[in-house]
Amino acid sequence: MRLRIIILALLLIFSYFLGQSQCQNKIITKQVEVVKYVKNKEAEILAEPHAAQSELLELMHRGQL
Repeated sequence: MRLRIIILALLLIFSYFLGQSQCQNKIITKQVEVVKYVKNKEAEILAEPHAAQSELLELMHRGQL
């Protein structure tokens, strides 16, 4: 009887740590995806041409800036 309880306890501990490691893998994968997305968006923004002063003034007068 005690052997079954010990085996069950070890199984529960093992499954807890296995689940925790899987969760950490998912979190790290998600963080890597976020970093890639931010870098892509940054590159897109930097690739756009700068607005001229006259364009900015026109947008400001229209209330779109």
